[in-house]
Amino acid sequence: DAAGYADDAKSLLISMSDSNFFIETKKYYGNCVTTGFIRLNGALVGCVANQANQSASICADGAQKAAAMVDFCDAFDIPVLTITNVDGFKATTCSEKRIAKAAAKLTYAYANATVPSVNVMVGNAFGSAYVMMNSKSLGADMVYAWPTAKVGMMNSDSAVKIMYADELEAADNKQAFINEKKAEYESQQASPMAAAKRGYVDDIIEPDATRKR
Repeated sequence: DAAGYADDAKSLLISMSDSNFFIETKKYYGNCVTTGFIRLNGALVGCVANQANQSASICADGAQKAAAMVDFCDAFDIPVLTITNVDGFKATTCSEKRIAKAAAKLTYAYANATVPSVNVMVGNAFGSAYVMMNSKSLGADMVYAWPTAKVGMMNSDSAVKIMYADELEAADNKQAFINEKKAEYESQQASPMAAAKRGYVDDIIEPDATRKR
């Protein structure tokens, strides 16, 4: 069941590939991102994936690792598959010093690439971190989303507290109000259907259909 691999991109890529073929690159560097090569019906495909079970936030090392993979694939005419499951940037002193440059490098790599590129959103896709992970805005040829994906500027907890700060303060039952507004936000703003309506997602696919699509 591919749906169980949303947070484990490496296992997802192995399950998708011909004969479970997967060559991982830079295994011990920037482990918030997994990079490597798989085969799909005999064709070699380069992969960049958020490894959410290591960290749901992308760090500077992870962004640089991803950019290097995209640049390599572009240089050797290898299509790029991106698996997106990211909720932001890692908030550490080291990362904050370097993340702006690393994020710009990854954004440029995707925007500049001329090889075919496909993005599959399998979990969270929030904010600027999602945009730089081969989003439609950067020129992805096809963007798919699993039905369980969440696409938006931020998670529903943060969004509700910002958007409804005054109403929340005045609410008698704060938790009930939060739950109601969270459900509303996720349906109207953060669902893959809402993203598809806005043109950010080309199709919503079942997890088990990922390899075929």
